Amino acid sequence: MNRAIFPLPVFLLPQGYTRLRIFEDRYMKMVKKALLQNTGFVLCTVARLTEDTLLNEGVYVEIVDFSQDEAGQLLIDVYARNRVKIKNVHQDETGLRHGDIRVIDDPLWFYKEDEISDCDAKLSSMLESIFKRHPHLDSLYQEKSFTRPVWVASRWLELLPMETSQKEKLKSAQSFDQVTNFLHTILIEAE
Repeated sequence: MNRAIFPLPVFLLPQGYTRLRIFEDRYMKMVKKALLQNTGFVLCTVARLTEDTLLNEGVYVEIVDFSQDEAGQLLIDVYARNRVKIKNVHQDETGLRHGDIRVIDDPLWFYKEDEISDCDAKLSSMLESIFKRHPHLDSLYQEKSFTRPVWVASRWLELLPMETSQKEKLKSAQSFDQVTNFLHTILIEAE
């Protein structure tokens, strides 16, 4: 299937939510089309977009809510449905990129849900506390899964103030233990 691509310096993983401010005409048209056709678009994490930037992976997002900010700009809340591979990227006359996408069926990390460690429980408790202290974040997430360690680790990677390249490296980790060991080191041992 062919979908519009929205390259942004926003790191989002499946089952994550984020709010986007839409102001460029090409992206306004993208949002309008997505709403009219009840489809989504691809959010592609890029630190800096150039003509040579490879857009080969992203997350397929669906619009779940919209509003306006104080200045009248469009705000949309999106939900990341799936990771996707992108091929055959091209630009239309407005400069909006489009590409053929294929859902990546493999899980982000392999994890046995019945093996919740003390570390997983602590990371979950800390994340739940962050959500409670930040009502805008809590209200953005229509569905929360604090009992699922992969969901918790994904949210931590989205929220932590780290370079995108570091987040991408962790996203590509061979094992879930590598991800939780990193989170444990910076969040729990730092306390």
